[in-house]
Amino acid sequence: MAGFAFLAVATGFAVQMHHSGLSFDRHSMDRLERQLAVENVGQRFLLIPYEDIERVAEQRGPESDIQIQIDSFETGSHSGLHLTIQTTVDSQTLQHHVWRMEPAE
Repeated sequence: MAGFAFLAVATGFAVQMHHSGLSFDRHSMDRLERQLAVENVGQRFLLIPYEDIERVAEQRGPESDIQIQIDSFETGSHSGLHLTIQTTVDSQTLQHHVWRMEPAE
């Protein structure tokens, strides 16, 4: 009887540990997926012509779960745009930054 009770407790513990591991794996995969999506958006903005960046960012609707903030900056005689691309996963913010210099004329 004691052996059966021990086996039941050990099995319950093993099942709980397995469930916790699956939950952790799922959370980690969700976070990785969202981080890669944010970085992918950043890489796409490197390919967009400079003069179209703001228009393309505005075309992304508010239903998108990735937000893009654009700020202009100046360094000496050059100016450019700083894009902050972010999303939220489990109340944690994931960010990616892209800096684009204005093309020389």
